[in-house]
Amino acid sequence: MISASTVILIAVAAFVVYLLLAAFQGDTAQFGSVAVPGKAAVELPKGDVDVYYAEKVDPDAGVPLITPDDLNYTVTGPGGEGIPVNSRGDDAKSTGDGMTRLIGQIKAPEDGNYTVTTDSTQAGQRISPELTFGQGPFAAVGQRFSDVVDALRGPVGIIVLAVLVLLFLLPRWKLARRRQSYKGKA
Repeated sequence: MISASTVILIAVAAFVVYLLLAAFQGDTAQFGSVAVPGKAAVELPKGDVDVYYAEKVDPDAGVPLITPDDLNYTVTGPGGEGIPVNSRGDDAKSTGDGMTRLIGQIKAPEDGNYTVTTDSTQAGQRISPELTFGQGPFAAVGQRFSDVVDALRGPVGIIVLAVLVLLFLLPRWKLARRRQSYKGKA
């Protein structure tokens, strides 16, 4: 029979692997996209959200992804307030259906629909340019951890706690019954 400590050790190892897998699954368009030029609403979670410039180009063509010099964009919160964008930069990477480059990050003060307005005169020379909103690897791990903590606050947490109590009490209950049967034979 597997001990309770072994089950807990396996659960902790599985939890760590689950969190680390999020680092490999950081999605650059997880929260949506807005065409350049264009205006659209994007539903964002509270916290850090990365802003990417993306095009539907062939990553194997050998053509580098260059962000337009005149790209301008604004992000407006659910209450109509402007959200500051911190400029960031990173190398372009393939997304499976094109290429993307990190260009900024916002800190959304609350969950909700944010209005994004984009503009660029050079966009007409590009292949389906858009801004996408997602999470990098570290933010994805943090988001996944928060999701697990939130799940454990509800009915799932009660079930997990009940299973842990059973795992700890079951061997002790069996031991007590065995001791009881020995006392009865004496």
